Amino acid sequence: MIHWKIISSSLQRRKNDMAHLLKLELKKFGVMRNIIFTFAAILFSIFFLTVSLVDSMTDPQQTKDSFDSTFLVTGLLIMMIFLVYASVLTAHTVIAEYNQKTITIMFSYPVNRRQLIAAKLILIMVYTALSMAAAYLCCCGYIIAADKAFDMLDGTFQPVFLQTWIPSAAISIIICTVLSLWPFIIGMVRKSVPAAIITSLLTIFLRQLMISKNSTYQESLLQVCLVTGITAVFTFHAFKKNVPQIY
Repeated sequence: MIHWKIISSSLQRRKNDMAHLLKLELKKFGVMRNIIFTFAAILFSIFFLTVSLVDSMTDPQQTKDSFDSTFLVTGLLIMMIFLVYASVLTAHTVIAEYNQKTITIMFSYPVNRRQLIAAKLILIMVYTALSMAAAYLCCCGYIIAADKAFDMLDGTFQPVFLQTWIPSAAISIIICTVLSLWPFIIGMVRKSVPAAIITSLLTIFLRQLMISKNSTYQESLLQVCLVTGITAVFTFHAFKKNVPQIY
């Protein structure tokens, strides 16, 4: 009984420490700055889609884009923007602090180093997931509204489309949130900000290469599980090798 009480007390202390670190990192994260970026990214995506739709609608040599093709383009655009930005956040809040030695200030406090880095990564992953969800919602809403007002797409929107769009968007958000860890993995190995950002670009290329072989142009459940498992293993290795667990 005493043994279980000790374990329970230790787990509760770790939970409280992580909650405290998340609150501290959230203050440093710059919520408003990142919200502004998300808003700007959504506006850019809408502008890009508008140019593409107008071009296909007005050019007599082209056929109008379909709802499915426009949704695929939207997903690719959103994924590229926020995966690259996640790498920038990782490079700024983790890798650069190692290079500039500013993270040693935090390491001088009685905090678990791995929990500190984990708190930073959790915030980046949550931000990536929420921003992508907001971008999908806004862009898909815009596509539907633009077609209804100006007949910009081939055919008519049907609610049944959402049965494909929603799961596809959810899978894309999950897989990109997982992939946002790779700039940390490679960046910590190389201790390089450029390496972290270049990794995000390579990740985008490899993901597109992988899903291009699928008829649905989307990751299968097996691929999602495989990518998540591999990422978890390499993330654990990066923590174990590069982030000592001492106070």
